[in-house]
Amino acid sequence: MEKHSVIEASGHKFRTNNISSRVQKIVISPIKEMSILADEFMEKTGNDVISFGQGIPHFDTPEYIKEGIITALKEISTAKYTLEPGMTELRELIAEFLKSSRNIKNIDAKKEIMVTAGCQEAVACSIATVIDEGDEVLLFSPDYASHIEQIIQFGGVPIFVSLEEKNGWILKIKEINQKITDRTKAIIFSNPSNPTGAVLTEKEINEIAGVAKKHNLIIIADETYDFLLYDGKKHLSPSSLEDIRDRVILCGSFSKKYALTGYRVGYAFSDSGIIDHMLKVHDAIAICAPAISQKAAISALSGSQDSVVNFVEKLTSNRELMCKKLDEMKNLFEYQKPFGAYYILVKYKIPEIDSLNLALKILYEAHVITIPGIAFGPTGEGHIRFSFACHPKEIEEGFKRLKKWADNL
Repeated sequence: MEKHSVIEASGHKFRTNNISSRVQKIVISPIKEMSILADEFMEKTGNDVISFGQGIPHFDTPEYIKEGIITALKEISTAKYTLEPGMTELRELIAEFLKSSRNIKNIDAKKEIMVTAGCQEAVACSIATVIDEGDEVLLFSPDYASHIEQIIQFGGVPIFVSLEEKNGWILKIKEINQKITDRTKAIIFSNPSNPTGAVLTEKEINEIAGVAKKHNLIIIADETYDFLLYDGKKHLSPSSLEDIRDRVILCGSFSKKYALTGYRVGYAFSDSGIIDHMLKVHDAIAICAPAISQKAAISALSGSQDSVVNFVEKLTSNRELMCKKLDEMKNLFEYQKPFGAYYILVKYKIPEIDSLNLALKILYEAHVITIPGIAFGPTGEGHIRFSFACHPKEIEEGFKRLKKWADNL
């Protein structure tokens, strides 16, 4: 994969002496790099910046969760390590959630669920557990930027299966079969998708399941945005398919659903034989997820889910607003309307500029953060990602700046 570090593109030179070749191959996710550069830019110039970058919900953590956190702060156990796989109460609540939302039966909460420091750690533990040096992992391109870096970090080789942009980033089973070799060990994807907002259909999920069975592959499903769907779309998890349950690792999150991004708490659900080994990686990396964060998650799952419904309503409105603003700039941008998550991967019509340099140009000239498409794999080039998780007023102001910037191109 070609160079995709925004910080490097901005002129930063990375040290190589005493740095492992493995780490030199990876980058900080450009999603976070853009925030770092924006922070430096604001400090240097005094200008404010509107962020359509990192996916951080603009709303606050619901009050009932805050009340649970306040209570937890007074408990002596909050200052201590928890069980390495996570608090028993939380794992049991996750099991109940998965039974009701995925129709998964007979979940052993103590043996098949582990709590992690965010969904990202769950994915990292999954990849580290199932691949060896030189093994290949299939990703659907465009796919979440950090999945790519995690595969490389653990010695694997990301193999990109290009999605068909027309009609909504469609997966073609033929493309998957053409990319499988003797070194292929796993398939990883986010569903709903970050960065495209596409939602895999039942047919696509069943096709992926068939490939995994035929070639003895593990499926790693990042389901961070399982709750965030539009236009009547339904979410289907491969973990719901009984005949492949033993080869699926479901990675979940509380961050976006409950506005808990700063607490860093997620989970993995899989066959006990896989979780046994994932716990070794988890122990070496993190020991356990923070107790206060686990108690926040307990509060989140134990209380009313009205706040989730409210979040979806707000984000549905944001989606319509951002699509309207993009339509007003159709001379510059075109896009596929997302059916899930809160991102739009926008194709730009500016010749002779790559997505890294375009994202930098927009940051420094329009004072708006976007994410370069190359961060999400080869098929992402020629695009930039917009997040509509921000406040509606920020969407209005951000596009006001973009239109002014575009007029001066």
